[in-house]
Amino acid sequence: MIQITNSLTREKEELVPLEAGKIRMYVCGPTVYNFIHIGNARPLVFFDVVARYLKFSGFQVTRIMNYTDVDDKIIQKAKEEGVSSDVITQKYILEFETDMKLLKVEAPDVQPKVTDHIPEIISIIEKLLKNGLAYVADNGEVFFSVRSFPGYGKLSGKRLDDLLVGARVAPDEKKRDPLDFSLWKPRKETSEPSWESPWGPGRPGWHIECSAMSVKYLGDTFDIHGGGMDLIHPHHENEIAQSEGASKKVFAKYWMHNNMLTVQSEKMSKSLGNIWLVREFINRFTAEVLKFFLLSGHYRSTLDFSERQVKEHQAAIHRIYTTLEKVSQLETLEIKGSSNPTIEEQNLSKAGTDFSQQWRAAMDDDFNTAKLFGLIFDYIRAVNAYIDKKGFKPSPHTHALMQRFTSELSQVSQVLNLFGENPTAFLKELRLLFLKERGLTEKEILDQIEQRIEARKSKNFQLADDIRSTLSAQGIELRDKVTGTDWDVSFTLGS
Repeated sequence: MIQITNSLTREKEELVPLEAGKIRMYVCGPTVYNFIHIGNARPLVFFDVVARYLKFSGFQVTRIMNYTDVDDKIIQKAKEEGVSSDVITQKYILEFETDMKLLKVEAPDVQPKVTDHIPEIISIIEKLLKNGLAYVADNGEVFFSVRSFPGYGKLSGKRLDDLLVGARVAPDEKKRDPLDFSLWKPRKETSEPSWESPWGPGRPGWHIECSAMSVKYLGDTFDIHGGGMDLIHPHHENEIAQSEGASKKVFAKYWMHNNMLTVQSEKMSKSLGNIWLVREFINRFTAEVLKFFLLSGHYRSTLDFSERQVKEHQAAIHRIYTTLEKVSQLETLEIKGSSNPTIEEQNLSKAGTDFSQQWRAAMDDDFNTAKLFGLIFDYIRAVNAYIDKKGFKPSPHTHALMQRFTSELSQVSQVLNLFGENPTAFLKELRLLFLKERGLTEKEILDQIEQRIEARKSKNFQLADDIRSTLSAQGIELRDKVTGTDWDVSFTLGS
């Protein structure tokens, strides 16, 4: 039984699809006029995981995410660059899709653009006019009459009179009421994008687009509508009013909203200069680390970004991949020992059974990826305790235990699309990025290791210890083995 915190009812509810075995889902997409930042990526990554887990659980999922490709910001960007709006939107749709591929976010079933759905938008506006929920101003602008829709405010919990003093309500002499919002905007300049309509040339308002596209592809009523908490009011509130006002049916059964991402407890903004583009983050820390970070907190909780947090998440994902690499290497070792399982093997077998049950329970409980990660590390601790035990030798049970671990992590990977890289190749990438960040090279590390080996051969143990200490201060761990000296990075050491 999957439970969802429904923003509409403010309660956790069992997910009961409108049609047995099928889920129809709409998530608000980007306004395509710039590169996306890591805050924009949070809902994209999270709702991709929601869709993946629903599929993993046996549902047939139809997921829609739109592109807003006509907007004041797009028009302004086009003016600044001296090109058409189409040039701007086509460029940034491609850039957006590149970022999504880097993050291994699966493309939705349909990614509709506003400009391809003007007839559907006009049709909904005509229904609202017919139902007495909209009106045409003298200049041809069409407004939704908020007070004419009795249920307005049910998603956000806001009272109409309180909204009048809210910062987001702008006075406009063309409106009958300050709360009313635009459905169709008349053309201001001949150079801006516009379409013919019963009210003259113009373009749709922001809110009406999602109503038109979700209804076209999912029907008047569908299962899940998602987006960031910043969209609850006014965007999603207005979507409900428009859609239900036109169809006279319930719009979406469940509403899911992810919380915001902050940077050292402050909102990301150009004025503060604290915006991290997805592309910048990936180039510096890898896509796996970004995805791990974005899913590390419960989606309804604020997620705070800082260099310290990234370091902690690098260390965490490094630990996971190091364990996966160790497990893969066990396949080449000779099997020895009794056919009867040891206490340690019995404990690890139980840890695998517990993990199999508990990670699904965590995801069933409102898609709790934070708890899931905690369970992963509990399982990893058990695996490492078994492998790293003094005098460890693989027994007839070892391969089955390791295959169980690999299989369980593989299933988690199907849902999160994480931990699916080749462990050795990914760890090499992580190490090289670590060295680059600190102005080091792999050759320098290997040269110092060679100097240490020679110092030990000549019994200059003080120099050998000094080299180890120097490397340790830089975040480099040395591991002396019978076969030689290995090295690895430590995100808990060095600067």
